Amino acid sequence: MKRQLLAITYLAVLGVSVPAQAQNKTPVVQESSNIEGFINYVLKSSPAIAEAQARVNASKAGKRAASKWQYNPEISFDLEDVSGEDKTKIIGINQTIDWSGKFISSGKTASFELLAVEADRDEVIQNTMLNVLSSLADYRAAKNIYNLAIQRSNLMERFSKLAQKGFKAGDIDQSENNLAQLALSEALIAQADAETALAQSKEMLDSSLGFQLENEFTLPEFPTKLPEIPIMEDHDQIIMALPAIRAIKNREEAAKSAIKQAQKNRIPDPTIGVAGGKDTGTDMVGFYVSIPLNVLNTYGAEVDQAKEEAIAEAKAGQNAYYTAKTRLQSAIRTYKLSQKAWENWQINGAQSLAEQTNLLDRKFKVGDLSATDYLVQIKQALDTQVAAEELHAKVWKSWFAWLYASGTFNQWLKNSGE
Repeated sequence: MKRQLLAITYLAVLGVSVPAQAQNKTPVVQESSNIEGFINYVLKSSPAIAEAQARVNASKAGKRAASKWQYNPEISFDLEDVSGEDKTKIIGINQTIDWSGKFISSGKTASFELLAVEADRDEVIQNTMLNVLSSLADYRAAKNIYNLAIQRSNLMERFSKLAQKGFKAGDIDQSENNLAQLALSEALIAQADAETALAQSKEMLDSSLGFQLENEFTLPEFPTKLPEIPIMEDHDQIIMALPAIRAIKNREEAAKSAIKQAQKNRIPDPTIGVAGGKDTGTDMVGFYVSIPLNVLNTYGAEVDQAKEEAIAEAKAGQNAYYTAKTRLQSAIRTYKLSQKAWENWQINGAQSLAEQTNLLDRKFKVGDLSATDYLVQIKQALDTQVAAEELHAKVWKSWFAWLYASGTFNQWLKNSGE
C-alpha cells in the first residue's frame, strides 16, 4: 500500500492520470493572452520605442529646417542730424544669395538622415520584440520548472516520511531510508535553485520590457504547434530590407550627399543690397555687392572629411551585410535543428516517458523494483521533463532569432493572431 501511494504521487507529478483523491496538487496561476495583443501593448508602452520615435520626430524637424532658404533679408536705416546741416535719412535692404543651392543639398542630406533614423526606430522595435519574447520563453520555462520543483519537494517529503515508517517497520533497510532523506534534501536545494532562476528570469523579462506591466495584464502562452520557416529564394532581398541594413545604406547616401554639400559650401555667396533716401538733403539711390573671399579658409578640409566619412559608411555597410547574411543562415540552421529535436521529443520522448513511468509503477507495486531503484529512475524521468521544458524554451528562442534575422516579426504576429 505504501509503495502504491508513492507511485501514485510520482504519476501525478509527471502528468499521468490518477484518481483525484490521490493527487497532491500545488495551485498554479494560469496566464494566457494573445501574443499579438501582448506585443502591441509592449510596443505602445516601451520607453525605448518612444525614445526612438522622438528621434524620428526631431529628424523630421531637422529636415524641414535644412530644406529652407538659408539667408533672410536684412533691412537697415541710417539717420544723421547734424546741427546746421540737412538731415541724412537712408533706408536699405540687403539679401545674401544662395548662389549654388546649398539649401537643396542640405535638404537632400537631411532626407537620407531621416530615412536612417526611421530605420533605427524599426531596429529598436525588432530588438524589443526579440528581447521580450525570448525573455518570456525563459520565464515560461523557469515557471514550469519551478512548479515541478515544488511538486518534487512535496513528493520527496512524503517519500521521506513513508521511508521512515517503513524503516521502523522493517520494510526497508537503513541505506534506503538514508537515500530518502538525501533525496528530500536534494529536492529542497533544487527548489531553491529553481526559485532563484524564476526570479532572475522575471527580472530579465521586466528589464526587456522597460516598464511595469499592469496587474490585470496576462502573459501569453506560446502555440503548441511550432511554426515553419517559409521558403526563401532571395536572401539578398530579405537582408537589404532589414532595418539595420537600411539605416546604414541611408547613412551612406547621406554621406555622399554631404560631399556635394561640402563642395557647395566652398562657393562664396554674394550679398546684394539697395539703399535710398536723402544724404544731407540730396536725394540718393545706391546699389552694392559684397562677395566673401575664401582665402584664409578654403573649406577644402570639410570636403575631404565628407569623402572619408562616405567611405567609412560604405565599409560599414559591407560589414553589416555580411554579418546579417551570416546571422540569417545560422538562424535557419539553429531553428531547424531545435525544431527537429522538439518534434522528436513529442513523437518519441513524451510517450516513452509516460510508458516508463507506468512500467516503474507496476514493478514497484509487485516488488520487482526496490525503493532505491524506483527513486533513482523516477528522478531521472522527472529530470527528463525538466530538460523538455528547457528545450521548449530553446526552440522558441531560436524561432524568435530567425524572425529577427529575417525581419519578419510583423508577418508572424499577424498570422498568429488570425
